[in-house]
Amino acid sequence: MFLLLILAIGFYLYKTGELQKLYSRIQPKETNISNELKGVIDYRYASGQISTGEYNKLKELL
Repeated sequence: MFLLLILAIGFYLYKTGELQKLYSRIQPKETNISNELKGVIDYRYASGQISTGEYNKLKELL
C-alpha cells in the first residue's frame, strides 16, 4: 500500500513537471565538470603525459 502511494505521488510529480525541477536541483552543475576536466588536463600536462601542443588544443576546446 505504501509503495502504491509513493508511485502515485511520483506519477503526479512527473505529470506536473515538478519531478524534473527537483531532479535538476539534485544534478551537479556543468561548471563543476568543466573545472574537473581542466584539473585533469593540467595534471596530465604537468606529469608529462601530454605534449604542449595537445595541452593547448585541449584548453581551447574547454
